[in-house]
Amino acid sequence: MSKKVNGSISDSYGLFPCKTAYTPSGCRFSFDISKFEKNAEYGVAIYDKASDIMVCRRVFDESERFGNVYSAIIPEFDREKHSYNFFCNDCYITDERAESYTDKLYFGAFDPDKARKACVSVPFDWENDEKPEVAYEDMFIYLLHVRGFTNHTSSGVKHKGTFRGVAEKIEHLKSMGVTAIELQPAYEFNENDKKTHRFNYWGYCRGYYYTPKSAYSSSEDAAGEFCDMVKAFHRAGIEIIMQMYFPADFSRREIPYILEYWAVKYHIDGFHVLGENLPMSLIGESPILSGVKIFADSLWGVDTETNDIFVRGKDKRRYGLFRDEYMYLMRRFLKGDSGLLSEVAFRMRNNPPDHAAINFLDSYNTFTLLDMVSYDHKHNENNGEDNRDGNDYNCSWNCGVEGPTGKPKINALRRKQITNALILLFLSSGVPMIFMGDEMGNTQNGNNNPYCHDSDVTWLDWRGLKRKNSFYPLIQKLSGLRKEYGFYHGSKEMSMVDVAGCGFPELSYHGESAWMNSPDDYKSSIGIMFSEKGRLFYLAVNMYWEEASLSLPRPPKGQKWKLINSTDSVILGTDDRITLSGRCIAEIVTEKAAEKDTGKNTDKNIEK
Repeated sequence: MSKKVNGSISDSYGLFPCKTAYTPSGCRFSFDISKFEKNAEYGVAIYDKASDIMVCRRVFDESERFGNVYSAIIPEFDREKHSYNFFCNDCYITDERAESYTDKLYFGAFDPDKARKACVSVPFDWENDEKPEVAYEDMFIYLLHVRGFTNHTSSGVKHKGTFRGVAEKIEHLKSMGVTAIELQPAYEFNENDKKTHRFNYWGYCRGYYYTPKSAYSSSEDAAGEFCDMVKAFHRAGIEIIMQMYFPADFSRREIPYILEYWAVKYHIDGFHVLGENLPMSLIGESPILSGVKIFADSLWGVDTETNDIFVRGKDKRRYGLFRDEYMYLMRRFLKGDSGLLSEVAFRMRNNPPDHAAINFLDSYNTFTLLDMVSYDHKHNENNGEDNRDGNDYNCSWNCGVEGPTGKPKINALRRKQITNALILLFLSSGVPMIFMGDEMGNTQNGNNNPYCHDSDVTWLDWRGLKRKNSFYPLIQKLSGLRKEYGFYHGSKEMSMVDVAGCGFPELSYHGESAWMNSPDDYKSSIGIMFSEKGRLFYLAVNMYWEEASLSLPRPPKGQKWKLINSTDSVILGTDDRITLSGRCIAEIVTEKAAEKDTGKNTDKNIEK
């Protein structure tokens, strides 16, 4: 169900008392002086946009002071012609809550000591923009950094490293089945760290939370370009999720308002809130935010049972739990650690009724998928912190050689491991998420914390998409398979009983013997069978380095098992058993049996 967005509210949504906002009576300027001198002359300086000449210097009167906030309406301010600064005596001050700024900064030019002239934004024509409103069970998320996504020369876009550049890649994302992109911080922030003299490339710091980042814009109008990007993605049926990071000392009270502001003004579909002591209960109580998705690493304080009151569509879940337990568990399982089957089975079926489980195998602050199978240890030496930064606990395995190698057997094993990883991710019941470049085997050379690199380390090299070992076709196939079979993306967790009355439970587990009650944690192989509308689907998984045999339940009368895909050698015998080579996953389905059908069914490659 799509929702047409009424843009009229966005032109008047300026209710936060400390924020400058346009009103029918003129522009209401609000200046919080909490961080400045208490006995000083305060006011607003107004400039002509075209000439940059000051046309008015308006001093606030004490009658316009409310606590530590001065607030006054200036009817003469024309938002199309004027810009402004606040001032304290003779010192001019940037409005950190401004909607936009007159100067377009290139990345690395941000100077917090220089006052920036601010603007009040002009209404944007949304042209009956429709929010896709994709249900959690139908989502596939692609996490990206706006600059790094297209700034490499190989991206082939006209507007590299910008919001327009991201929009130029819509067809690529859509072709993989992506339903939402999650943006690392894309609001204005200071990327220059004067203490370390390194870039804050990611942007996880206190921000200027009411305006898109000007360095990510190809034009002078960052706000308008951001709106154009959102509108283009919505037309393609793809949602925009924004990461919003708030430091521990930031006002808890203001956070819900900032999210409301972006939801209303910029038609954002959801937020991934990051930081410490986040006011989740206040966010949950916002009637405006009840219509958007909220991702967080903790739902403490949230009443998830009543979170669906204003949400449209078939999916009533509003919250997504974004934690790394799935990632670390699956990485350990992939490299052959034992004693994990029970937890692996749980994580693969985990699909809570009151929130979504966001599943991922890598992120911005971890090894990429390729590095996960290429490095045993982090290699963050170029960060300038003597390799002490970043997580030491990566649960990775280099497959026998640290870093790049020309050995065909090692590279083949790495490719197989990534294929296994993607199969497990997409065939788990939660919401799958990949990090930009996973589809083309992107590497960061073993750097699991490239927060300070504005370079080829973090810029996506699009040449990988054309290489033979690209994972792009595989992701397309897995995304399509997930859509085809409803049990992979249901709105609730599958039951291990015969709900449909077809003779088979929705979900069952199998090992050396069929119909095992629970996974054998001493093994590294398992069969997971799904039943839907009389058809059976069996996922055979062997993460041990040697061959393993699994038992297949006897199919319904008149049907037989058929192997459709595998990542290595498989023998599907006539004795209701399947034998998998080491580190192999196979997919088997039931089909109508021929009258005379004997012999073995074999296959070897899921990527055919």
